[in-house]
Amino acid sequence: MAEPVSMSAAKKAKANFEKVAKKKPDPEGLSVAEQAQTALTGKDFATAKDLFEKAQAVCEGSEAKAVKVPKAPKPAGEQNVGKTAASTKEEEPEVEKEVNLPQPGSEGHLVAKNKANLPANARNFAINTPEGMAAHLAATGGKWQTRFPPEPNGYLHIGHAKAMFFDFGVAAKFGGQTYLRFDDTNPAAEKQEYIDSIKSSVAWLGHQPFKTTYSSDYFDQLHLFAVELIKKGKAYVCHQSKPETAASRQILQGFQLHCARNNLPRYDTPLPAGGAESPYRDRGVEENLRLFDEMRKGVWDEGSCALRMKCDLRSDITSMWDLAAYRIKFEAHPHSKDEYCIYPTYDYTHCLVDSLENVTHSLCTLEFETRQAPNGPYYWLLDSLDLYKPITWEFARCNITYNVMSKRKLNTLVTRGYVNGWDDPRLLTLEGLRRRGYTPAAVNRFCYELGVTRNDNVQPLGKLETCIREELDDAADRRFAVLDPLPITITNHPGTPLPVHCPLHPKYLERGNRTVNLTPTVYVERGDFREVDDKSFFGLAPSKTVRLLFGYNITCTGVRRDEAGNVVSVEAIFDAESLGTKPPKGTLHWASTEFVRGEVRVYDKLFTVEIPGKRDGAGGSAGEASSGAGVDAAGGAGAGEEDDEEDGGAVDWLTQLNPHSLVIHKGCLLEPSIAEVAGPLSDSAGPPRFQLQRLGYFTVDKDSTTAAPVLSRIVTLKESKELKALNKV
Repeated sequence: MAEPVSMSAAKKAKANFEKVAKKKPDPEGLSVAEQAQTALTGKDFATAKDLFEKAQAVCEGSEAKAVKVPKAPKPAGEQNVGKTAASTKEEEPEVEKEVNLPQPGSEGHLVAKNKANLPANARNFAINTPEGMAAHLAATGGKWQTRFPPEPNGYLHIGHAKAMFFDFGVAAKFGGQTYLRFDDTNPAAEKQEYIDSIKSSVAWLGHQPFKTTYSSDYFDQLHLFAVELIKKGKAYVCHQSKPETAASRQILQGFQLHCARNNLPRYDTPLPAGGAESPYRDRGVEENLRLFDEMRKGVWDEGSCALRMKCDLRSDITSMWDLAAYRIKFEAHPHSKDEYCIYPTYDYTHCLVDSLENVTHSLCTLEFETRQAPNGPYYWLLDSLDLYKPITWEFARCNITYNVMSKRKLNTLVTRGYVNGWDDPRLLTLEGLRRRGYTPAAVNRFCYELGVTRNDNVQPLGKLETCIREELDDAADRRFAVLDPLPITITNHPGTPLPVHCPLHPKYLERGNRTVNLTPTVYVERGDFREVDDKSFFGLAPSKTVRLLFGYNITCTGVRRDEAGNVVSVEAIFDAESLGTKPPKGTLHWASTEFVRGEVRVYDKLFTVEIPGKRDGAGGSAGEASSGAGVDAAGGAGAGEEDDEEDGGAVDWLTQLNPHSLVIHKGCLLEPSIAEVAGPLSDSAGPPRFQLQRLGYFTVDKDSTTAAPVLSRIVTLKESKELKALNKV
């Protein structure tokens, strides 16, 4: 008996196919691959693997060639999409910084979406009528209109920053405008706290929506559309339970595989009897209208029924299998209050509000690609209601190593106490990045560097860190701090403080100096002293001379120990003539007795592996979305703007958390000028940022006060380069 085929084997076959298809996109091979994807979605991994291998073989033997997309020119000014001063590294693959989208009112807008090789009997629903397009252009004046539509059920993360950068950037490039639209269709999960945070994050990144709207603004109109659908025979009230709906979908998946394996035309092949269709699918219009009205009046219990769209059960797009349009939720809504006890799903609401707001370009991540296919539910619904149809375009979501990006996993980390709230600096939430000390410019530059690829990928965390490090290398003034102080008594010190003038920035001497006094006792890092020296150690050791950065040379003359034999202090002499001379091999940062005590939080990677949840912790893309989500009678599986990534790894991702992702140093010694700016932060000015020399870039945390400063590490130094520069001082 053959061993069962694993998910990873099927995905590996898919990856191998995609490599070949990228160069030789044979239409027949692509069609077979669609069947394979259906099998993969249905968790029939053996069939998926066989079909992907078949598709690969077809493409390998084909004469088809990929059409090379010409590289877009670099933007000339700051208003262009994704303008940045930085260029991509030569060793990194080329990514498109812009994408060519159809102009409003063009032929590519009239036919809002096209797809080569539509399945037989499938219809392109994405075609606007001339009258509908004329009405749309009259309403917009031909302007580009995009939208950024977050769900107010959590905090935004770096992936949303990428979406904002694209949504707002595309519109701004062409003199258009962007809606900030809250997709508030699930009152059970939404909070004003999230709405306020989202607005703050959008403004922090420098984006200015021309209008802020809510899907709930359109609840009355959406309800009228639902009634119209019922009257047209295109929606019905369904009482199937969640298990019953899942069973129906399994039968439909089996039907798809049966047709694919036997090369049968789906639309000429009868559906399996006994469960493929909902038993309520053929209810009459009047009965459906009555039941839907009863749903609205609260007659039916929550979860007992839902209004489902009557789409196409033979479609190879699983989201065409009668998704829910309305479900019952006895929850008061933040905006509509208790006017409704039925709420529209994302799949129903998204396209309708796009149309009502005359959005020209609806830009989403790739997990929505099949929903927004020309023969998918997005355009099916608009076509069924004779509404204007926007252009849709999908791009790869943002995945970053050593992090998780799904709201579900982020919520787990927060609610179970693995991190300290949604603004924990270890998270890549925008609140977390902001508290960590990242700047809007660094985040936007990172988004620009990502480009607008449609290929699933995982970006190295180092790329994000480079964006802030390179900015702070020039922007941040230098300071001293000692995290683990070891006292050094200078036995030949004259007693009065000796001023040492330290440049605020060694590369920009015009910024001036700050003065640090050499006192009779100074402090260095405990790790910068060893009792046994070796040639690879550049710190202090008995009888060894080092330079105190920007100051004098000192030579260790003695060591004091406690009863346990641990070193508690060091004695040294200083060379009064060494100031400004060529330094010895070792150069150390230091503190005087005039420094103040404070706390320093050193943040590191949140996980110990690149891809949390993967068996080997690396490789592949994080989070492959299925081609369509299931739907139960209560409508609970409708997707939102952000689907969770799939757990395909067989490893508990929580066991891969880094136990050293936060190390807190108390009793650190900080330059007095740090304490002067360590008080409550204002919303208008960003937090102070410094380079603590030899330690990294740091910012003042919100927990900080002038009496008890708290610093957080933003990012490490690029040590090899930095230490070379310091040793030349």
